[in-house]
Amino acid sequence: MSHAAPRRSEELIAALNSQRGAFKAFLAARVGSAAEAEDILQNGLVKALQRAGEVRETEKITAWFYQLLRHAVIDHYRANGATRRRDAVLGTTLAALEEDVATAAGFEAQICTCLGGVVETLKPQQAELLRRVDLHGESVQDAARALGLSANNASVTLHRARKDLKAKLEAFCGDCAAEACLDCDCEPGV
Repeated sequence: MSHAAPRRSEELIAALNSQRGAFKAFLAARVGSAAEAEDILQNGLVKALQRAGEVRETEKITAWFYQLLRHAVIDHYRANGATRRRDAVLGTTLAALEEDVATAAGFEAQICTCLGGVVETLKPQQAELLRRVDLHGESVQDAARALGLSANNASVTLHRARKDLKAKLEAFCGDCAAEACLDCDCEPGV
């Protein structure tokens, strides 16, 4: 085993830790929270350490790491955006139905019962991507990594899965799927 890899990792850690404050300020300005900035920075440092071999020129470490952080911020917003959109739809639906927030868990389970059965009829890889990204809020990149796919392949597969899911929901649920699947009286277990 070469001593170059541990040495490169040590140099990388030293270079990045010397600018930790600037990196955290960069992230905090973009995510609005010091705690979220710290989480993103920690994850970024782990990724940087794992990918230390990608940096060929030591003087470019800072630029390389800022690029890595930019991508981490994008992933952060994508993951949070999916969760916020799902929560907003649920909140709007509850308000429209004049339901109490205390009933939200039961309401969400009702929606997911119908949806879950239809998701299971998709190809296994499509179903797993939909569950991970759309239902659990995982980023496409993380889901792709977990499933052994490239991010591009996962994005295409997810797009096709959503299209197939929409068609199957419309075929299975009829008009309620076209409206919003809110007052669905479909039988669970497609």
